[in-house]
Amino acid sequence: MRIFKQGNWKDTKATCPICNTQKKGEVVLAAIEGTQKGYNCQAKQVHLECLNLWINEEHGFIYQKIRKQNGTEK
Repeated sequence: MRIFKQGNWKDTKATCPICNTQKKGEVVLAAIEGTQKGYNCQAKQVHLECLNLWINEEHGFIYQKIRKQNGTEK
């Protein structure tokens, strides 16, 4: 996963899908499921600090735990 030092929020209404802001900081691109054409797909910027990834070894997948504003997890 490539990390970009700053998000490119200029000239867009897009926000991080986790925190819904355009705050400065490192971002990664998350592919949007169902948009792949060959080796290309659409993606969204996600703040690196917003990610809270977990691995389920039993079922073989990685998932995101969503943090609520007060710090608890869903």
